[in-house]
Amino acid sequence: MDLRDRRLRKEIGVILIVKILAITALWWWFVRDVRVPVDTTTTAQHLGAPALPTLNPTLQGNPHDQ
Repeated sequence: MDLRDRRLRKEIGVILIVKILAITALWWWFVRDVRVPVDTTTTAQHLGAPALPTLNPTLQGNPHDQ
C-alpha cells in the first residue's frame, strides 16, 4: 500500500463516521420522541379483519395432521 491508498482509506473512514453521526443526530432530534397512536378497531376495519380476534380451538394430536 502506498501513501495515497492509506490517505484515501482514512478519508473514506472519516466521511462514513461523519455520516453516521449526522444520521444519528437527525434521528435523535426529530424521530426519537414521535409516537403514533393506534386504534385497533380502525386498523382492523382497514385490514378487513374482525376487531376482536376469534379463538380457534386447537385439535389434539399431531400438529402436522391439522
